[in-house]
Amino acid sequence: MKTKNLILLIVLLGLTFNYTIAQKLPVTDKPLNNEKSVFRFAIVSDRTGGMQAGIFKQAIDKVNLMQPEFVVSVGDLIDGYTEDPNIWNTQWDEFDAIVASLDMPFYHIPGNHDTSNKLMIEAWHKRLGKDYYHFKYNDVLFLALNTDEIEGGGIGPDQIAYAKKTLADNQDAKWTFVIMHRPLWSYGDRAGYDKIEAALGKRNYTVFSGHHHHYRYKMHNGMEHFTLATSGGGSNLRGTDVGEFHHITWVTMKEDGPRVAHLELSGIYDKNVVHESDYEDIQVLRKGAWLHVLPYVHHQESFDRIAVKLLFENTSQKSLTINGKLANKDDFSFSPNSIEETLLPNTTKEIMVDVISNNGKASLQQLNDAPLAFEMQAGFEGVSGNNISLKTTKTLMVDWQHKANLVNSKKIIDADLKDWSGTDFIPVTQPQFFNEGWDWKGSEDGVFQFAVAKDNTQLYLGVKFTDELTIIGKDIAEKQDKFYIHLDAGKRLEIELAASGNVKKPRINLLNGSAKGLNAAIVKTATSQVLEMSIPLSELKTDKEFPETIRVNIGVMDHDRPENTKPSVLWWRPVWDSESDYKESGVFKLAQ
Repeated sequence: MKTKNLILLIVLLGLTFNYTIAQKLPVTDKPLNNEKSVFRFAIVSDRTGGMQAGIFKQAIDKVNLMQPEFVVSVGDLIDGYTEDPNIWNTQWDEFDAIVASLDMPFYHIPGNHDTSNKLMIEAWHKRLGKDYYHFKYNDVLFLALNTDEIEGGGIGPDQIAYAKKTLADNQDAKWTFVIMHRPLWSYGDRAGYDKIEAALGKRNYTVFSGHHHHYRYKMHNGMEHFTLATSGGGSNLRGTDVGEFHHITWVTMKEDGPRVAHLELSGIYDKNVVHESDYEDIQVLRKGAWLHVLPYVHHQESFDRIAVKLLFENTSQKSLTINGKLANKDDFSFSPNSIEETLLPNTTKEIMVDVISNNGKASLQQLNDAPLAFEMQAGFEGVSGNNISLKTTKTLMVDWQHKANLVNSKKIIDADLKDWSGTDFIPVTQPQFFNEGWDWKGSEDGVFQFAVAKDNTQLYLGVKFTDELTIIGKDIAEKQDKFYIHLDAGKRLEIELAASGNVKKPRINLLNGSAKGLNAAIVKTATSQVLEMSIPLSELKTDKEFPETIRVNIGVMDHDRPENTKPSVLWWRPVWDSESDYKESGVFKLAQ
């Protein structure tokens, strides 16, 4: 009996064991994603052009967590735009220290900031080697291009020849990645890239680029083309809906092509994070060109109520919903003070808004010193049903007809403005126009004031520029502070004037027109410059009669950093013929 029980126990144990090993594992039936040919790499995008401190280092730390085989850049790695080797070496040393923390190789690709002049290109070659090149990995070809080989963007004949030969020599590559900074594929003339694109032919390839600081994904020639957002570069960071976010790009190369994902430093998005069918309409929102606050020119400097025209222009293919509240201020109020409109595609609408002084008569100069800002929001429904909207802010530019001060005796041109006592000087604490305005830090950085006067034969200008730091060079073409004077009384005159050491006589560069009898002097201190100049009224007339009015504009270059090749130029009124120009601005009455 005991033997039978033992046999039964063994049988039961055997059945239990067989039943256990016969059970399936709780896993799906997909094959393991571990083909030998599969590899993964990361791409980092623009770091500079308004660099936001610490973000790129954070992105590099995230890449290290993800552990790709290697990392590729799309350029703009340092601020650049300098001819001072001490500056660029410091910038490269800082960048190299960040990249050195990676556990894998990092492929440098030049952007416009990195190779912004001949000296920086030489520095690139010395520090890094080639500025365009190729390599292969797992039968995949990587072609790295320098899209700033030509000033202003473009690819030269030698690089085109190199790219065409590389593509011809590697026709067996199962896939090709073209990596560049500027998305030349999206440019009108494509600046030499069209020849490379033709050489790519029917092969399988993917293009990655940067430069624009916002995201775009487009199927072009049947192939995927990416313009990446930023990895620390300047961005309004208005969200993934409009492609403004810091991210790294993660590429998994499989047998049938790449899989692309974008890892925001706090999230992960697929390649359609911005739908191409929404892209052009998003550009309308991004640029803010749907709202125009038209400049206002009054007949006199004081006012109690003025009517400002707002122009709404929908150039998108979707209906825009527009709304905004005009918040009343201590000194001013608005009527109406809120706007809600729906604007159909390709339509415009004008709305008049009264700006009312709450304290009786007010000064238009006050509106120049603290411009009124009109903040409005526009949006549309995206293809995914999501509401895509952005705010834009436009300021009101105002002016009035000025009067040239009448003087009874001829002024001595010596840059000493004591003899201008009692003259009305116009303060320019908030310029209406900038060239490269991001380098100006505000009125504490640099402001100027000026006056226009005349006697029977001469027109006089006096300008005082108060600066945090005055920079003077040895040549007018050098990077230094300087003045720009634009005059137009039927004949246009444009002059560039720069101080010359301790000598009062400035260096003068005539940019347009003739200036017989022009006399000028500049005196500088550590924190200011004074310009005084005169020109015969006869040089300004167009016929036998002297002009009754003259149009004037004053610009001052504020050069705070000697290594900076893009300093700020502060303009009293918008530069003539620019998009911001309004024809009645800067008009002075000469007749008394």
